[in-house]
Amino acid sequence: MPIKVRMSVAAVLVTGLLVGALYAVVLVLIRQEAVDEAQLHASRAAQRLVFDAEADKLSSPLITSSQDELAQILGRRGQVVKASATIVGEPPIPATLPAPQELRSDSSVCGYPRPDSPCLLATAHRFFLEDKPFIAIAATPEPGLLPRPMWALLFGIVAIVALILRGVSMWWAVGRTLAPVEAIRAEMDRIITATDLHRRVPLPGRRDEIQRLAMSVNATLDRLERAVEQQRRFVSDVSHELRSPIAGLRTGLEAAALLPDEIDRDEVVESALTATERLENIVADLLVLARRDAGIPDRTEPVDLAALVRQEADRRPRRVPVTVTADPRVMVEASTLGIGRVLTNLLDNGARHARTAVQVRVFRDGEDAVVSVHDDGHGVPADSRERVFERFVRLDEGRRRDPRGSGLGLAISREIVRDHHGSLTIIDSLVGACFVLRLPAAESATAHRPA
Repeated sequence: MPIKVRMSVAAVLVTGLLVGALYAVVLVLIRQEAVDEAQLHASRAAQRLVFDAEADKLSSPLITSSQDELAQILGRRGQVVKASATIVGEPPIPATLPAPQELRSDSSVCGYPRPDSPCLLATAHRFFLEDKPFIAIAATPEPGLLPRPMWALLFGIVAIVALILRGVSMWWAVGRTLAPVEAIRAEMDRIITATDLHRRVPLPGRRDEIQRLAMSVNATLDRLERAVEQQRRFVSDVSHELRSPIAGLRTGLEAAALLPDEIDRDEVVESALTATERLENIVADLLVLARRDAGIPDRTEPVDLAALVRQEADRRPRRVPVTVTADPRVMVEASTLGIGRVLTNLLDNGARHARTAVQVRVFRDGEDAVVSVHDDGHGVPADSRERVFERFVRLDEGRRRDPRGSGLGLAISREIVRDHHGSLTIIDSLVGACFVLRLPAAESATAHRPA
């Protein structure tokens, strides 16, 4: 069942319960008013009998204001002295008589004078004539459940009209409220069907929850569009990077197969190994990116950053010497494998572009643990310092110095550092490039600053 119908039906049911309860209360109040009015009429009729008896104006039979009204005068022993015309010869009305210390008593009588007779509201008055006690009783029919049928009908009509108006108003209000939601849904269907992520859902004019929903949907579409665009660009870049080594490898092997006597086999093997090494590096970097994009967390532990830098610097020889200056026990909470890969990339990048040496410093700077890698090469132009951290971006100098690179090392390094809530940037330096790695220092570390 559509939500519009469900909400309208629910509103009508709730309103019906409230109107029904109010209608019942009104009927009870109306009947109580009629009962009070009938009891007052019986009391006045009884008082009138007393006045007529005292003035010696009683007729026989007793005169009543209506045929349904009953009246009796009882003697000292409870015998009927006089009665109205409809109950002449009938026994006394079984009304509650006043107590000895009282003059009046109200009560309800049912089944008089016959068992099928309607109930009566009776009032009994005690009075005295010539020092003799008498009882004047007047009874009038008790009002039924609907003592005022026209009023009950009027309130019933009002209740039905209220229910109809409530249903119509709820149907209109829900339709007006859900119209923007339907517009959002229809636009989302068109976007998904046409795979056009440039489109956005319309924003309602009212500032309410639905407008915030539309804004959230548009923000999600923005992120989705960026993710899809990034994925397309990534696939294109991967295809481009893999095409070159695969093409070179295939060309060398085909030449060796077609012209075995004219091709230097050692040169072919060396070229194939170079292309294979480049493919291996690209695949390894792609696996790292895939693992990170999949959200697979790395196990973290307390790491002595100074010791890790020395370990990575001494792992293998590089083209130029790497000098490490480190404060003792610069501790961070990090993944040893992930930060080790970042340090290796920074050291390899510095050694690749340096002319004579690479200087590495490790120290504490306030709440941060800092590693600076400074080479004396040509440096990175200011307008390219952010581009070098993008995937598959390689400057001309980098392609010339390392044709086998993939352009993923620095991009992977920055993403790993961001996962550790740190930063990786290039700062100004007089000579060459200076990469600065900042990580939140562990609380147990001792603060040190360089001289």
